[in-house]
Amino acid sequence: MTDELTHLRLPTGAIRRARRTIASWAAVLCALVAVVAVAPVATAPTAGAATSWWKPTAARPLRLGWVLDGPLDVTDPSKLTADVYDIDPDQNPKSTVDLLHRLGKKAICYIDAGVYEDYRSDAGRFPASVIGASDDGWDGSYWLDIRQVAVLAPIMKARIARCAQHGYDAVEPDEITGYSNVSGFPLTYADQIRYNTAVASWVHAAGMSVGLKGDIEQAHDLAAVFDWTLNEECYMYAECSAYRGGLGNFTASNKAVWIAEYPREWGASRWAASWPKVQASAAARHWNVAAYRLGLPARGTTTYPTTRW
Repeated sequence: MTDELTHLRLPTGAIRRARRTIASWAAVLCALVAVVAVAPVATAPTAGAATSWWKPTAARPLRLGWVLDGPLDVTDPSKLTADVYDIDPDQNPKSTVDLLHRLGKKAICYIDAGVYEDYRSDAGRFPASVIGASDDGWDGSYWLDIRQVAVLAPIMKARIARCAQHGYDAVEPDEITGYSNVSGFPLTYADQIRYNTAVASWVHAAGMSVGLKGDIEQAHDLAAVFDWTLNEECYMYAECSAYRGGLGNFTASNKAVWIAEYPREWGASRWAASWPKVQASAAARHWNVAAYRLGLPARGTTTYPTTRW
């Protein structure tokens, strides 16, 4: 059994950007079911250093409730069946994080680390010099010049600090693939490694774990720096184990892997035929895979196919 489904492979030369799902009052989103430095600016913790943050492992399945299209619905706590919730702090009060902890769950704080969004409360902190081309498909969103780390650092650190103040266990920094997109800047692979490594160090310094969102092409260089990874559609695009091991770089170090697949994009017949194989393949590799509906409504997915490995 293979984890890549070659009949859905992209055409040669096609450029794909990792999907980003975040709701805002300025953008209409779809609805969801179910990361070679040029000059290092930050480093991962040295061997033996104290690391007190949460470190999700590949030892057992962990159900992820990924909810970005509005606040998490906490009116009936008995329906909060995931083990971990990934939510936007702009749309969820600290009380929601506190509730999740009382229920024995973990909370991941979603932030955009690689794009400027004109609807965010801190939008005025970004100078024009770091704002680049439009992030195709996302209204009010523009790629950042991640080479200007000194300019971006205080802004991102402030976002991370809010996550820590609200009690989150981890941070999901999104849009950290500017180098492989039409960003408006001549970003390189090395630029992205340097910036992503810096972001990870800022999160760790704040006492939280950090996930590599997408950026599977650089997973082999970043798995030692990030604590877990969240990938979208690697089965759909037949790339779960590509790029020098792909997601396997995380499980090789007993780090959690979450994969989101979108049935609508597969097509009904292909999905029906492929989904059981995808579940079996992921379970064999200790990867958490779930089926999502585009847009991530109040509780995220309810399709958590694997309860044991």
